[in-house]
Amino acid sequence: MIEFPSTEHEVRQLERFLSATESLPATDRLEDMRARAQAHAERLSTAVSIGFAGEFGAGKSSLANMLAGADILPTGPQHLKLPLVIVAYADAPETTVGWWDKEPKTYSGIALEKAAADNPDFISVGLNTPALREISLFDLPGSGALDDSYKQTLDLLKFVDCAIWCTNGTNAWRETEHHLWAQVPETLRANSLLAVTHADLPPVRDALDRVLARLEKQKTGMFRAIVPIGTPVAVRAMAQEPEPDFALWETCGGQKLAEQMLEIASDRRKSDLEAARRDLKQDFLPFLETLKGAETETPDTRTVQPSLKSTLPPLSNPILEDWLAAIASIYEDLRDSSDIDPGTFLESCREIVEDFAERLDSGSEIDPEADWIPGEFEKATDLLLLLQFETGEARLKDAVSILAQLSDNLAWAGSKVAAAAPRTGT
Repeated sequence: MIEFPSTEHEVRQLERFLSATESLPATDRLEDMRARAQAHAERLSTAVSIGFAGEFGAGKSSLANMLAGADILPTGPQHLKLPLVIVAYADAPETTVGWWDKEPKTYSGIALEKAAADNPDFISVGLNTPALREISLFDLPGSGALDDSYKQTLDLLKFVDCAIWCTNGTNAWRETEHHLWAQVPETLRANSLLAVTHADLPPVRDALDRVLARLEKQKTGMFRAIVPIGTPVAVRAMAQEPEPDFALWETCGGQKLAEQMLEIASDRRKSDLEAARRDLKQDFLPFLETLKGAETETPDTRTVQPSLKSTLPPLSNPILEDWLAAIASIYEDLRDSSDIDPGTFLESCREIVEDFAERLDSGSEIDPEADWIPGEFEKATDLLLLLQFETGEARLKDAVSILAQLSDNLAWAGSKVAAAAPRTGT
């Protein structure tokens, strides 16, 4: 089974970088890094898009319906004329009508006819289908033999990460198709499949070996793989009760096509992930490290050298007592265990700091003059997150130092609270 790589940690790192640099003075280098970080975060947070394209009658909408697991897109020679239709994940079924130059509007449920009447530039159909969390399907309008629709197909292919070009098996891979596909960027062609449709029809089935042999010779530089598919048979196989006919699903080409589609989408996601990690390692994280160094050297940060003695709580400081109780188990684990997992330890530290950062936002538990302390907890959350991606035992000592500094800060704030209480008249 093909699984998509998780991007949660990288997206969180990118968002931390964007948050930490949001208020910094603009420079060309910083603006470039922020633009790249924003682009990475958006890509890794968005489903991989797979476009279905082909000449009229090639069966691309039927194929998209099959892979979506729902009979959404109209098919057949007399079907409703539609623009680009995007099938994506949504908590509840909905249809969104969109234009390139004005605000979209949404209908509840699947309402393609109503949407088409609005003459939109594109339509998005939302389905509560788990697979659509990872991939979205773009059903492009059919193209004709070198007419104006070819230009529209080329323009819309710019919006997809991967593609499946559907060629009618009765006259597979005509010169007009080759002419269009040769104009598609090489990066997209490398992430695309050629689906030979109508492979269930006797004339196609009888000549399939010969057709595939010819297409294999022309595949280099054009497609990643060629897959014959009998879409109606595949749909029938998956609709069998009480369970799908998996043997039929495999022999008709459904299994191979689904696997190949998920594989190219997963590889595209891995490529995006590697690009993000490369920028994080080479630029974003080192830049945040320079900020960390500047913070520890600047008097305005009001940080002091960590001292465990200063963590003894005065009775008038409830939030410090709660803080010390929360981190006590962490110190015990570090002291008693010789093989503590650094990642688990650092994540525990970060979660505690994040919880107290939210608690401090109210400002009611510390002296008003200590309004800088919530910011210190937010910075510490970022630093502890970054430490999870470093190596060596030194990062554990750094984490303890961060916790001790925060303890000192809360001790200072608590003592001020005690001194300020008489002035309230309570």
